Amino acid sequence: MLKFIKSISLVWIAVFLVMGSSGDALAKKKKKVPLTPKFVGAVKCNGSCHDPYYQGWKKSPHGGTYNLLKPGERAEAKKRVKLDPEKDYTTTPLCLRCHTTGYGQRGGFKPADSKKPSPIDPTEPNLEQVGCEMCHSVAGGSQIRVVMKNTKGDFKKADTEKYGQRWDYANVCTRCHTHPKTPFQPSVHDKYKFNFEERKKKVHQFEKYVTEDNIDQKLQKKEDRAKEVGKTEKTPLVIEDFDIVEKKGKEKLKFKKGTLPYNKVSSKDKKKFKKAHGKKYKKTKEWEEFMTNRENYNYKK
Repeated sequence: MLKFIKSISLVWIAVFLVMGSSGDALAKKKKKVPLTPKFVGAVKCNGSCHDPYYQGWKKSPHGGTYNLLKPGERAEAKKRVKLDPEKDYTTTPLCLRCHTTGYGQRGGFKPADSKKPSPIDPTEPNLEQVGCEMCHSVAGGSQIRVVMKNTKGDFKKADTEKYGQRWDYANVCTRCHTHPKTPFQPSVHDKYKFNFEERKKKVHQFEKYVTEDNIDQKLQKKEDRAKEVGKTEKTPLVIEDFDIVEKKGKEKLKFKKGTLPYNKVSSKDKKKFKKAHGKKYKKTKEWEEFMTNRENYNYKK
């Protein structure tokens, strides 16, 4: 009888342990949002998340922007703005800023002449083209992606906006299409006049890529969010400006002070925390609180 009682007790202990561990597993499913943003690439949106949108983007003009920098591509257009049609522009900073994703920023595209170039797979476009993050984020989608996964897509605009998702689309297009540094100005040809309403029709033609396998990946809460007004819609973010400078005989992209929409942490603040908490200050609760409560973005006045 005693053996029977012991065996029953062991069974119940095992049940409680299993239930407890499964509860822990469920709790662990929600990932912690990174403290700083970085670019992760359009491929991260493919697969189990936004496959029809990725496939639609792949066939859009944005899905082939890097290819236009290659010799012989769009020869007439290049001649029109006095560019050499036979030159390879795939490592030219001025071009890479607007023909790739996140060039010159954390996690962004790195060309072939970099120490660690970004891998390029022609069958699966990624950072080398103008991907999702160039239009939908301030400084990359690493944080936004975690929020989307944690909420299974059921989030408000404010939930992702605080991590850099932007809704000022007509404004963000001026990052490149009407930027003063682009050689393709309306003064050269009327075709370079930018019409946001017309252009956006060419970007998200995802409907024809919806299949039985990915129909569950359509944006379910899109209509609900459309009724909301995001902060960036009320007050658009500033648009980056930059110069091309020469450093060690090589051209570099340098963003102008005061024109970045994302506020990087100053070296002064870093030194302050390092002095107070040592080299591992970024792992402290104080640093996390500081990063969570700081003003991360710059809006147009």
